[in-house]
Amino acid sequence: MQKVHVDDLKVGDYVIKLDAKWLDTPFIKHKFVIKDKNTIDKLKRNGIKHVYLEKKANTVIREAVEERKEQIEEIAEKVTNDFNIDLDDYKTSKEIYQQSISIVHNVMEDVRAGKLFNNGAVKHVADKLVDLTLKNKGVMASIAKLRSYDDYTFQHSMNVSVFATSLAKHMGLGANDIKTLAVSGLLHDVGKMLVPPKILNKPGKLTEEEFKTMKDHVMLGYDYLLKNGFNKDQLSIVVEHHERYDGSGYPKGLKDEEITLFGKIGAVVDIYDAITSNRVYHKRMEPPSALKLMFKWADSHINKKVFEFFVANVGIYPVGTVVLLNSNELAMIANVDKDPLKPVVIVFKNSKGADIPPYLLDTSKKSILQKNVIGPVNPSKIDIPAEVYTAIEDINNTPNEK
Repeated sequence: MQKVHVDDLKVGDYVIKLDAKWLDTPFIKHKFVIKDKNTIDKLKRNGIKHVYLEKKANTVIREAVEERKEQIEEIAEKVTNDFNIDLDDYKTSKEIYQQSISIVHNVMEDVRAGKLFNNGAVKHVADKLVDLTLKNKGVMASIAKLRSYDDYTFQHSMNVSVFATSLAKHMGLGANDIKTLAVSGLLHDVGKMLVPPKILNKPGKLTEEEFKTMKDHVMLGYDYLLKNGFNKDQLSIVVEHHERYDGSGYPKGLKDEEITLFGKIGAVVDIYDAITSNRVYHKRMEPPSALKLMFKWADSHINKKVFEFFVANVGIYPVGTVVLLNSNELAMIANVDKDPLKPVVIVFKNSKGADIPPYLLDTSKKSILQKNVIGPVNPSKIDIPAEVYTAIEDINNTPNEK
């Protein structure tokens, strides 16, 4: 704070205090930006000789806030209109996700045991997924990030279905296509239940013969499902999720132009969930590392355009987006330059929705109580303190000040 004579004021200065009592001036607020010469003249006419200004860097920040606040809110609204999480639906969605994994578990066990296939259970889960996805694009994809089960095959099947349906909605596909993807995603690895467990769960590297047996799971699952009443259109992910853009995949070695859109979606979401999950033979990768690796595979192993849609769908949000953290706190994205998937955020509401003094959180830094972004929420009904915007501009602009 610096004391300045009114003769030295310039347009753009940010006044934070007048050298006079509040009741002795005609100014409703004693904090304001000098927008024009008339404001300076008004100060002089009312006998005010000195004012206190914010420091230069902070003045620039204040100006940027005033100029960009509407733009930031507009960006946030645009993003959240498409992908926001409805907080009222969040708990219900999480429960459905967990219940659905149990249903998929039972279906898979029936396949392993040679029992009658539970077609109705699969459709029931798929219907719930589609209903939630159509209502809210982001919530089920966000739920899939909350890994709470250790049994890989069952959770992986659920996650592939969730990611596929959410991605399909993001790509603008219709309800029937989303339903097909939900079913196909749930069942994409059903053939693994027909692979000997000693190969399926082997912790070390598979022999050439064992790998051949493992690859057979695709056609084993496809043939099994055809016999159990599913048609070919419903099984694109099942039969194509290991096909690759350059033709190096299996079982048929299809190239990009020969792979269906559903197959391309299946490949992207299957790879992402597989490499971000703990397996008996490898430790999970963090999402940022996984996406960087997959970027290298774009238009060689996976379709680049589908992958770009997926990246946008799994958690890269512009500055100004209001988000829900896994701690149930609300925050605003403050900076994404360092790591788009692990942004710096300003937390301003606690897990009960009550206002708290805003604080800075770098989600890229590991801690015992790790906090991560789950997904965006609609800001229209949320009271966002002005200092949150100020802090965001401080973060993004101050480093460049001389």
